[in-house]
Amino acid sequence: MALSLGLLVVAGCLLGWYVPGALAAEAAYRTAPFCAGRPEPSGARECLEAVPGTVVAKEPGGGRGPRLPGLRWRPDGGTEPSWVRLEQEGALFEAVVPGDRVRVVRWRGEERAVVAGPLRQETSATPVGGHRLPYAVGLGLVPLGGVFGWVAYEWARRSAGARASWLLSVPMCCGLVLGTVGFFGPLVTDGLLDALLLSVGAAVPVLAAGAWLLRWRRARPSAPPEVLPRLPERERRFPGVVVGAVPNRAAGFGTLVAGPEGLAVAAGPEPGSARLPLPRSVAVVRVRPRAPADDRTGPAGQAGDWVVECRDGDREVLVVAAKKDLPWILGALR
Repeated sequence: MALSLGLLVVAGCLLGWYVPGALAAEAAYRTAPFCAGRPEPSGARECLEAVPGTVVAKEPGGGRGPRLPGLRWRPDGGTEPSWVRLEQEGALFEAVVPGDRVRVVRWRGEERAVVAGPLRQETSATPVGGHRLPYAVGLGLVPLGGVFGWVAYEWARRSAGARASWLLSVPMCCGLVLGTVGFFGPLVTDGLLDALLLSVGAAVPVLAAGAWLLRWRRARPSAPPEVLPRLPERERRFPGVVVGAVPNRAAGFGTLVAGPEGLAVAAGPEPGSARLPLPRSVAVVRVRPRAPADDRTGPAGQAGDWVVECRDGDREVLVVAAKKDLPWILGALR
């Protein structure tokens, strides 16, 4: 549950704070006018400063590490040349050579774009599209955080015997699919709404398929554990309850008695406690883990985590006990 809350908090910070800030910066950059005065090499102005200069050298991208393509340039009136890293090797990078004249666009104290004649190319510091990656991460974390929370809740509310791997695998597969769609949506679409609609559109069939798989798996009969019936030579008493028409469950009858005479439910572990025997007509159908639908058998873990489903004619009888006591129950019901 802590992991789920952590993922949702990170997603909320990205979607609710970082993405709006990045969108506001991009809008301010796109609408900013060019400054009327002379460029200020060390300034952090809100208007766009076009600083003229000369290309000294250029360096292609790739090589060792995630190095971006760059241009080494010297501003007019400057002494030391410096590098400006571009987003990618575009038309401008291919066209310019050392000695060419360029203008570097500065905004808020950073170099945001390079212009050479009619060509323009954004640098790695451009605010254009700066919302895409945090938006992608945020949309990808939302379904993962929700799935982790749902799995933690379902896992905690089930007894140890009723927990199964499919309770993890089915939701996790759905979460991974939705997380992948949510992450790549902002990277392959043009707008926030398009990415959101893509995620929502993918969520409908994925969640429907996941709900169908969970329902089908719950309804599927569970494979019985490897339990061999053992006929007790003497009476054995252990915690357990019987639910069904024969006998009707009585308050305080929380002990099972397995012996040569069959199975009975008793009011207590003492030998002289009142007991209600099960008829010999009760037949075992299957053995399965205790499920949430068996709440009528009592709180989880009180009597046991395993259920022996039986039939007495057209009536259902459930015997609930611990797994270690199943051999004696099966032997007494034979």
